[in-house]
Amino acid sequence: MAEIDQVVDLSEAEGGNGQLPSREFREGAREGGSSSVGQKATTKRKHEEEEDCSPSKKLRGHGEKVATHYNSLQETGLAARSQSRIFYMRNFNNWLKSVLIGEILDKVRQGHRELSVLDLGCGKGGDLLKWKKGHISRLVCADIAAVSVEQCQGRYEDMKKRGHHNERIFSAEFITADCSKVQTTLSL
Repeated sequence: MAEIDQVVDLSEAEGGNGQLPSREFREGAREGGSSSVGQKATTKRKHEEEEDCSPSKKLRGHGEKVATHYNSLQETGLAARSQSRIFYMRNFNNWLKSVLIGEILDKVRQGHRELSVLDLGCGKGGDLLKWKKGHISRLVCADIAAVSVEQCQGRYEDMKKRGHHNERIFSAEFITADCSKVQTTLSL
């Protein structure tokens, strides 16, 4: 049985028509000589190796860009939010999240009285009231944007102050981190 020295991609050979390469090409390949197809294969291989590295290189600064974007957003009031082009979509999204959170908490709670929740991408704390209405015991809020986490913590503190003395509110922890890269240790 013959031993194979070299694998040739025929789609690239002789103009890419999928036909067998010319005798000249085959002999050059056998002798280890250079050919335009061999150069194309080498170039293609180098390009593929570069592509293998590119996504991770591109993503290295991605988290920083996301955090910078959210940290630079100005806090707007209700009047300004109501003028947004996506105001109704946001309202629908919030309503849907409220329904889902309520249903899921009911199902999870069937065997447990105390629930702990990890809110990844908590943002400015727009779901804090949803968690309060869900009567959870503990909430861990994590987000990549430090300013958003600070605003979330401020909203939580305001919510605690506005509550009645006999009203029990969940405990909370706030973490600023890119959770896709940082290992966090939580005791939920």
